[in-house]
Amino acid sequence: MELSEILTPELIIYPLEANSKEGVISVLVDRLYKAGKISNSDAAKKAVIEREKLMSTGVGKGVALPHGKYVDIDDVLISVGVSINGVDFDAVDGQPVHIFVLLLTPERFPSKHLKLLSKFSRMLNKANCREGILKAVSAEEIAEIIYKYDTQV
Repeated sequence: MELSEILTPELIIYPLEANSKEGVISVLVDRLYKAGKISNSDAAKKAVIEREKLMSTGVGKGVALPHGKYVDIDDVLISVGVSINGVDFDAVDGQPVHIFVLLLTPERFPSKHLKLLSKFSRMLNKANCREGILKAVSAEEIAEIIYKYDTQV
């Protein structure tokens, strides 16, 4: 699955202006709702926040991959946000998070969910990818960088 098929610039928020974990999740889910991708933003937010309570998805190096299961969708949904100032997201390295990738997946696609988490993990583990995203000045530029690195992982 190519990320360009499911992640369009309209689903990328730059700059992301939230200053808490819940705020980031809310903004990213609301983007999916406003784009007509989900019908119940409250249920989606609750799913992601409940998953976050189990263990922080702040994976380090300025990256977080919040995710959750959401029943009312047919396929995986992604929204991305880039925060200029960074947000305390309880990351494993204790550093602020600047790049957020939110995944919502239906219950029936657990392997797709894991594959996408793994893909973003590998992609965002590359310093050049993270630096490119952080230097970008628009959602379109961020999308192009993600698409470029998608073909390399």
